This record gives sequence, structure tokens and C-alpha cells, in this order.
Amino acid sequence: MKNYFYLQYKIINRSFVEFGIPVIIGYLIILGGFFIGSEKLFQKVDYAYLIYIVLYAGFTLQLSNFDRNRFLQSCFSQEKYFKLRLIENYALAFPFVLYLIYKQNYLVISFILVLAAILSFIKFDAVFQKTIPTPFSKKPFEFAIGFRKTFYVFAIVFFVLIKAIDVSNLNLGIFSIVACFAIIFSYYSFPENSYYVWNFSLTPKEFLWNKIRVSLQYSSYLVVPFVSILCFFFFKEFESILIFTFLGYLFTIAGVLAKYSAYPEKMNVVQGVFLAFSLYFPPLLVVVIPIFYFQAIKNLKIIL
Repeated sequence: MKNYFYLQYKIINRSFVEFGIPVIIGYLIILGGFFIGSEKLFQKVDYAYLIYIVLYAGFTLQLSNFDRNRFLQSCFSQEKYFKLRLIENYALAFPFVLYLIYKQNYLVISFILVLAAILSFIKFDAVFQKTIPTPFSKKPFEFAIGFRKTFYVFAIVFFVLIKAIDVSNLNLGIFSIVACFAIIFSYYSFPENSYYVWNFSLTPKEFLWNKIRVSLQYSSYLVVPFVSILCFFFFKEFESILIFTFLGYLFTIAGVLAKYSAYPEKMNVVQGVFLAFSLYFPPLLVVVIPIFYFQAIKNLKIIL
């Protein structure tokens, strides 16, 4: 197991180097960003502890992937496999627990620690090897693949929405919409093989607009039910809900363009910084989106 964790450590370090930032700075950015994000969350949302639990469960369930667990079980004995899962789950819980100690919320800490132990026994077995029907076609592939990997997260987000209605907390409801867009954004995190781009008989401009059109259409399949339910129960605040929805669509467009502005490489730290600043100051998207667009056109001209 020692070699396995050392390998994971090296992989994380390498990702920082590929982004062009020193390793120590990368860790400080993540820890600092996590603390600031947590502080904002607990300042602005009444039921932040609930979101905290959902976020932790969402991250940890990513480790329950069938192929990943099958590989681990082929490498380790059953006893070592469960120890490894337990260590990973508690390692992921560490920053959450650290912040909750700062907030002196020991009840939620206990819940997360118990949840970490329970989730170490969960893996998506043969049931989830079956092809899960989605409302998305194979073209483009991002939504079909992404939805099959994250469908359970939508169930968690839907629970948050129901809780928001139950406690009449609009902020919690808006968080569920933002979470939907964040999940969708993750579908564009990794570049596809250039062959799948070259396969399109389109100009770079036509290719990008096709990607954006489909991303907006498919995003609506996932987001509109949440927005409709929230508007129904918080009708007086429907303008705020629609504003956040509109911003979510803009970030989706920015995500598509950011992917191809770095193509065929993964998004780098520059795109990440632009998007992070846009989160805090959404009007910046008016500048960021055209920059990504023209960079994407330039990159795609080489392939299309």
C-alpha cells in the first residue's frame, strides 16, 4: 500500500507541474481555496453543514468506480483493499474535518467520520456495468459519458433541493442549481483524442457553435427540472433563480470554449484563473468568453 500512496502523491505533484505551478504553491492554493470557499459557504448559507456532507459524499463516491476498484482488488488482498479504501476516505475527509474543528461543529465531524467508514464498503458493482439509459446521444460524447459517471450525484443534489423547499431556504435551492452546472462543467474537463475532432466535417467556427448549442440543449435537460421546481416553490424570488440559471449557462459556454482554448492539452492554470475570477465577478465573462473563443478557433484550425 505504501507504494500505491506514494504513486498517488507523485501523480498529484506531476499535475501541478503540468499546470506550470510549483508543487508547494499548488497545495497552498488548494488548501487556501478550500478554506475560503468553506468560510463563504458557512457565512451565506444557513444549512451549510448539509452541503458540506453532500460535497464530501460526492467526492468520496468518485472512488467507488467499478473499474478502479476491480484494479485495486486485483493488486491487493481483501484486507488490504478495505484498509486502502478506508485510508483514502479519511484522507478526503481530512480538510472537511479540519474546517469543522475550526467551526467547533463536532456533531457533523462525527457524522462525516462514520460516513467515511460506510462508504469504504461501497463500490459500483455489476449492477452499474450495465448501460444506463440517458436522454443524450453519442454525439457529442461528453454528456453521455459524464452523466453515466455522475448520475448518483444528481440524486444527492435533488435531495438538497427537497431540503431547501422543506426549510424554505432559497440559498440552498440556488446551490442545487449551481451544483448541477458544476457537474456539467466537469464533463468538459478532459480533452478527447484529436481524431474525434478531426472526424467532424465542419469549420472551427461551426464546430464550436455546434458544441455550444448541444451543451446548452443537454444542460437544459438536467437543469430545467430543478429550476422549474424551485420557481414553483419560491415564485416571488423567481428573478434571482433565473439570474443564477443564466449565469450557469454562461459558465457552461465558457467551459466548452476553455476546453478547446487549451486543446489538445488539458485546461491549464491560466484558464483556471480566468474562470475562478469570473466566479467571483461574473461580468468578467464578457471578456473571458471571447478570449477563449478566439484561442479555440486558433487551436482547432490545425485539426479541422
